[in-house]
Amino acid sequence: MTEVETILKTVDWARMAEPQKDGYDTDVTLRLAENSVTPLRPQPYRRRPADGEATFCDGAVAVRPASVRGLGTDALLPAHVDHPNIAAGGALLARWPDAYRQFTRLIDTVYPYTDPEQARMGDQALGSSSHSYEEDFGSVHATVDDALGFAQALIHEMAHQKLRALGVSIESAQRLITNSPSEEFESPIRKDRKRPMSAVVHAQYSFIHVTALDLHMLAEANGERERQFILMLLARNVPRMQSGFDELARHVKTDEAGRQFIDAFMRWSRDVLERGQAELDAHGYGAR
Repeated sequence: MTEVETILKTVDWARMAEPQKDGYDTDVTLRLAENSVTPLRPQPYRRRPADGEATFCDGAVAVRPASVRGLGTDALLPAHVDHPNIAAGGALLARWPDAYRQFTRLIDTVYPYTDPEQARMGDQALGSSSHSYEEDFGSVHATVDDALGFAQALIHEMAHQKLRALGVSIESAQRLITNSPSEEFESPIRKDRKRPMSAVVHAQYSFIHVTALDLHMLAEANGERERQFILMLLARNVPRMQSGFDELARHVKTDEAGRQFIDAFMRWSRDVLERGQAELDAHGYGAR
């Protein structure tokens, strides 16, 4: 029996969807990443030390110089590794302590970018462009022009990396999700075309993390201006996450481990969406 088979034999999948206070899901995710390979990730993960690079998140995560076109376009440019929104985004992520601890253990490197159009907006910028690569577990590429958006990007890409380590890639799945890659469904995020169920799960999983972070950030909002910006983000995410929830409820197929994982994820998602809608209603935002 391989090490991965041994790990999978004992996983409590009901504890793998939502970041756990005791770090159980983080431990399992790391063990899988450190002992497995995929067609896109031919080497097991080994955490990279900071090696004198800039850091944030209490020194746990390195900020390394970004490469040109690391986000797939000439329009987004490498940013300074000491951009003030990097530390600010880390502090916003820390408003959700369980996710913050998970982020600092699963992610070792962030590559910062700037969107010149967003940068020109100054403190009116809102949102972030981001990406992570299956072949480079532990890394996040994201624009830093808006601290709130950057914090969202960090948790968004961490969730993608976690799901990949558990055996679900964007276009197909080794385990958990059993829908055929040839079947296509409505994505809550990509509206230009239908996607395989594994991609729909990725979209829903990553943005439920974002929506949960919105709620944690809102609970500790620093002033009315920040509160209104967070509510705008929440008002965007709740309706599309409700749409994704409904699509998964109708169409997702799983193996036995996946049933436990998805059941737990859907319970958590329902709680996040109900709390999100309650906040929007309380502040006069009509998301439905």
